[in-house]
Amino acid sequence: MEGGGSRRPGAERSAWSVVPPDTGATPQRQRRQRRLLLLGAASAALAVVLLAVAVIVFTGGDEDVPATHPTTTGVSWVSGANANPPNDLASWEAWVGRATDVAVVFTARTNWQTITQADWPMSDFRPEAYPGQLSIAQPLLAKGSSEAACASGAYDSHWRDFGTTLVRNGRPDAIVRLGWEFNGDWFDPWLPKDTGTWKVCFTRAAAAIRSIAPQVQIEWDMTAHRDTMENGDNVWEAYPGDDVVDIIGIDAYDSSPASLSQKIFNEQCSRASGVCTVAKFAREHGKRLAVPEWGLDRRASAGGGADNPFYIEKMYEFFVANQDILAYEAYYSASPSEEENVASSLHNPATNPNSAKRYLELFGGPKVAATGTGSGS
Repeated sequence: MEGGGSRRPGAERSAWSVVPPDTGATPQRQRRQRRLLLLGAASAALAVVLLAVAVIVFTGGDEDVPATHPTTTGVSWVSGANANPPNDLASWEAWVGRATDVAVVFTARTNWQTITQADWPMSDFRPEAYPGQLSIAQPLLAKGSSEAACASGAYDSHWRDFGTTLVRNGRPDAIVRLGWEFNGDWFDPWLPKDTGTWKVCFTRAAAAIRSIAPQVQIEWDMTAHRDTMENGDNVWEAYPGDDVVDIIGIDAYDSSPASLSQKIFNEQCSRASGVCTVAKFAREHGKRLAVPEWGLDRRASAGGGADNPFYIEKMYEFFVANQDILAYEAYYSASPSEEENVASSLHNPATNPNSAKRYLELFGGPKVAATGTGSGS
């Protein structure tokens, strides 16, 4: 367990004491005493063995989970990167050695007009300019709005506007990460206050977008390592339903704590807000899986692992195992110049050179054939 420790028992005397000789004992009594002594010695030996096992389990187990490493290289699934202008996606593609399949962009969050009516950044990724898929991180609410008003239908017209914007820019089938990373505490406008109301709001927004752009793909996207939301509810209580969601996504950065060992990665992966749990849920519900943002994290305040090639390996293994349901994944390469961001850059600049080398070894080069069906997690 995170932050857990163990207490190593000190040397202890046996619970059995030696019985002093009884000069007046009968032969039968002496034989009975000898049997007791033998039983006591055997019990003492067993106690020592059990104690030794306990010491091994509670003090050695944390470091003894064997690490696995990828046995293949190459990408056979939909893979991409963050692409908000002026980010140079072409430079990333040249570095990786293949075209991206998906570009992840973020609309401006100033007000309803920039969120739902502005062509930027979609106008830079019309199909004739970018043939790949477009994934749009889209606020669920603008500043000053409320989930209760949204749930009542007060903002339906805004979401119909957004459907029109998608169509106008040739992206009616875009993936829309509606209210992405809702379980974090950094996007307050769409942080769930009342979870039930929030789900109604999400459902109404999705329906209004679909009324204009029926091909749109709605993604419900959490952030990793945040099992409980600010209102105290578990993250999964915010799932709006299989009839609303097309893709289930999770943004996963190497932090809180960093995956510096197989044991830590396994623990992170199987949390309520871990990538393995999300993959399992997606399978059980017949949904596709997405990891639209993943990467390193250099922030000491977040317990980031910085230049950690092991995390690159673990995520590659995860994608290989789940490629049969993987809608897409995209590495988020954030420059150190992005204030208070993760500084996950692998290229231009190579802030994390060891991880950049491992990324190219595993993810670089042309597409390869799929390795078969995934195992789930």
